[in-house]
Order: sequence, then structure tokens, then C-alpha cells
Amino acid sequence: MNRARILASVRSIDRRKLLIVLGAILATVAAGALGYWLLGAGGKESADGSVCDGEEVLYWYDPMVPDQHFEQSGMSPMNMELIPKCASEVAGGVRVSPAMIQNLGIRVVVAEVRDIAPTVPAIGRVEIDERLISEVQTLTSGFVEYLGVRAEGEPVQRGSRIASVYSPELLTAQYEYRAVLAMPQDVTPQSLRAAARSRLSLLGLPDAQIRQLERGGAPQRTYPVYAPASGVVTRIGARPGAQVQLGQSIVTIAGLSRVWVVAEVPEAAIGDIHTGLPVEIRFPAYPDDVREGTIDYLYPSLDQEARTARVRITIANPGGRLLEGMFANILIQGTGGMALVVPSEAVIDTGRRTVVVVKRESGFVPVEVRIGREAGEWTQILEGIEAGDEVVTSGQFLIDSEASLSGIVERLEANASVAPATGDLASASGRVRAINTPQGTVAIEHGPVPAMNWPPMTMTFGVRNPGQLRGLRTGDRVQFRFQPRQQGDRYIIERIAKAPAR
Repeated sequence: MNRARILASVRSIDRRKLLIVLGAILATVAAGALGYWLLGAGGKESADGSVCDGEEVLYWYDPMVPDQHFEQSGMSPMNMELIPKCASEVAGGVRVSPAMIQNLGIRVVVAEVRDIAPTVPAIGRVEIDERLISEVQTLTSGFVEYLGVRAEGEPVQRGSRIASVYSPELLTAQYEYRAVLAMPQDVTPQSLRAAARSRLSLLGLPDAQIRQLERGGAPQRTYPVYAPASGVVTRIGARPGAQVQLGQSIVTIAGLSRVWVVAEVPEAAIGDIHTGLPVEIRFPAYPDDVREGTIDYLYPSLDQEARTARVRITIANPGGRLLEGMFANILIQGTGGMALVVPSEAVIDTGRRTVVVVKRESGFVPVEVRIGREAGEWTQILEGIEAGDEVVTSGQFLIDSEASLSGIVERLEANASVAPATGDLASASGRVRAINTPQGTVAIEHGPVPAMNWPPMTMTFGVRNPGQLRGLRTGDRVQFRFQPRQQGDRYIIERIAKAPAR
């Protein structure tokens, strides 16, 4: 065979143009030439000159017009020497020599299971934990005579005196309790003493002052109000000399031992967010301070203009370093996203099918897959391959192009809906007598089938992929391969095509 002339013709093509054309699988002529280049390194003849190392030759083809098939070797109408298509190439995969793998830069990676749960970036701000807000209130009407804090933002400690309040009602109650205590115990019922003492407590007099009255102390004109918690003053409700009513807040104190970080999440990402998700928080004010937390609340409203939802994270604030209003960069980490994935560049989407090229013992084989979502540079694989399979991430378009020319893709599409039964396929040829595309059947007048010990006859076959019947007409000569075991009441054709013109 004049292999040298073909190789010289192929290698004369500009490499960059060749890769671009074949990568798009749009130029049939260039694809056919490259298919010969890919497989030509292994040779079609063995050392003793036998074709396909003694294997069955399915047909011969012109490397420049690979869709045109011939029954015998020789020269094509384009004066190119015909190349044999060996049975092992169709049954297996595309074979590429190690040298060609290196020259074409074909890279292979292993399909793996990894966590591809979505990560959602967001911008947030520090807010006061409203659960740590305390109100310093009066339990009786009166007048503020002393105020221990004069400005918002001042720090206070738990138990410190915030204000002194003069309450005529409370002062009167102290005198009444003192009068009850001065009565003889055999005259004063115990219930009267208890009622008078209870009234002082309800009006807000501290226990220390009540005990002082019981020890003979004089009633106090004012009573002190203490801070119930440590924090900072966020609001002052009454100044010295102001009159206060029952339940009025004199001072509002916000604790700073922990704070909220409230983040704005885009509406499109809400479906991936739920309470309990871990988050990473970074503050521009403290680049080295990276905090971790979890989402503990999703606000039940959506910003109508910004189309964002709010989520809340509660974190500790030792030393009060985090101030209200500080900005924070937040990365919400998804969980439970373990899935089988391959690099997104390994996936070929032709519009009709989605495949990845898998490395098998028999060669490189395009395998149809069902994909899920993408996460960064990874694509989830739902069906088609398993963890540990080696997939091609570079040069796969070249291999897929040669697989299309080799008939592997047709078999892939034929088997996509139902897996074929086990066992070798039987081959036959004949003439189409009737086609029923809706029912997926074809009647063929075929010759002898040695593999089945069948004589010539006419019979109706089922077709695995009825789409293969498109283009066939009654009277066409066809070659076909079918399952040697019946499925139901029919034998099933896995591959059928027009026979080459004689």
C-alpha cells in the first residue's frame, strides 16, 4: 500500500488549521485524513503482509472520503489507496499509538467523586445581636436625679449604677412599711407585713434597701437603678431632672460579646441556602482575621429592588473588635454535594448527545453520558461512566471525530435506549422488502447466515434504534448485524446501513 504518499499528504496540512477544523468536527475531509493519521501509525498490515492481522475486514474506504465504502481493496475514484476497516476497530475503540498521544497532547484524568456543593459569595455587615439588648426601666413614676451615663456609646458594666430616681409613691411606701414594722407583732398580722414588703419590691426598691428598713434604717428619698448586663449605651431615654413614667426606659444597653453578620444573598441562589450551612467570613478591617460560622436564620422577606434575601450568622466578638456597621466578605459553603465529576473540558456536547471519551483496553471510546450541574471547572456525571474511569480532557475532539468515522458513534446511539443482550453479533446482508419505522421493524430478504446456520430467507427484524432506518428504502441492499438471541418474538438488529455500491 502507498502509505507513505498518504502520510506525506496528511502531514503537509498546516497543524494549526488541522487542529481547529478537527476540534470542531466540521470538516469531514480533514477528519478522515486525521483518522488515518491516528490509526496509521499502528498499520493495517502485519509483518507477513496480512490485512488487519487476520481479522475480518468490514469494508474499505478512502481516507479523504471516509463515508464512501468499498468491498475490495484498490484505488478510490480520487486516486487514493483504499484503507481497510478492521472489525476490532468497530467493536472496540479508537486506537492511538503512544507516540501520537504525546504528539497530539492527549491528556487523561480519572473521573472522581468529590464535593461540588455550591458556594455562594455575599456581602454582609456587622449588626448588634438584638438578643443582647437590655432596657433599664423604672417600675414607678418619678424624676431622674442622677444619670451615670451622658452619651451614647459609653461602655457600662453589669451591676453598675445607671441612675437614681426620686419616686414620691415609693418613698410613701417605705414610710408605710416602716410604720408596720414598728407595730407590735401580736397586733399586726404577718400577712400585712408581707403585703407591705411585697409592695416595695414591686415598685422597684432593691432588696438591700428593704433590708436596711427592716434593720431600722431611714427611708431613702431616691432609689438606684443598676445595669442588668455589660455593653454599650445605644440610647438614652431620660436626662437628669426629667420625669419618667412607669415602665419607661431610661437607658438602652447593647451587649457586644457576640454580634450578627447579616449577608445579602442573590435571589437566584436562595434555593441553595438553608440554616446550618457553614460560612467563611473575612473583614476588610482585619485581613488576617478569618472567622467561621453557620447560618442560623433566613429572613422571610426579599428586597424588591435589589432582589436579594438576608441571612444571619452569629459569631463571638471577644474584645469588642467587631463594630456595628463593619463590612464583611462572606463565602457560604454548601454541604452534601458529593457527586461523580469530570473536568468540564472533557465533556463534548454535540447538540444531539453528550459524550466523554473514555480510555479502555480496546482503545479510546466515546461514551454517552447524562450530566448534572456544573461547579466551577467540574461537571457532574449522572449516568454513563463510573468513578475510576479515565476520561480524555485534551484531544478528545480528534478521537470523537475518528470514532464517528469508525461507526462507534452509530453503535453508541443504537444502544442508548436499551442495552443489547450479551453475546457476539451475527452479520448478514440482504435486500429490504418492507419498513415499518413507527414499530421499529424491517423485513429483509437476506442470504445465508453462517453464525446462525440459517439458509437464505425473508424475515422481519426489530431495530434497536429505529433512527437507523431513516434513508433506507424498499429494494435497498443493506448490511446488518443483529443479536443471536431472540428478544420477545424477534431478533434485534443493532447496526444496519446501506451496502457499498458494487
